[in-house]
Amino acid sequence: MATPFLVSLPLEGLTPSRLWSLLPAEVRTLAARSLYARDREDPAARQLADAVIARTLRFREVAVRKLPLDRRVEYLTRAVRPDDSLGSSLLLALHMEHRRPMLAAFLDALGVPNENGAIADGKSLAPQPEERLAAAAERLLEDFTAEDVEVYLASLLAMDADTWGALAEVLARLRGGTLVG
Repeated sequence: MATPFLVSLPLEGLTPSRLWSLLPAEVRTLAARSLYARDREDPAARQLADAVIARTLRFREVAVRKLPLDRRVEYLTRAVRPDDSLGSSLLLALHMEHRRPMLAAFLDALGVPNENGAIADGKSLAPQPEERLAAAAERLLEDFTAEDVEVYLASLLAMDADTWGALAEVLARLRGGTLVG
């Protein structure tokens, strides 16, 4: 059975910024904290977040950088409407920081080589067929919470519809309770 998140999720034209605005507040908070925790891995994303906060609140960037982490996280989750670039960074940080086992399980189920849920740099994937995606999604639902799986699959769709476009149908089937791989 689909969660309220998936029931309300528009699958057509889904973008990272649109998905971000539909996420539950606690998931947005976790993602924002994850973005700042991953500073060493992706300092550009943190700088982008600070710049967007500054622009939204009409602050100077240096003033935003001096704010306590909790304030910046609060501004990101409540006041800022990120563009697709920042939205993608936030979604990626969420999954890479807190949901790597799920990412690895999904990629393993698809037979995609990965290192703890991360696809090797420079590797490009062919569009994935719906039935393989459905089977992989079913396996995830056996081991992870439904909302986490739905957010992950929706994130893939929003960030790379060329590769993961068939997830729209998988999510629609999941919404209707007819997901069978």
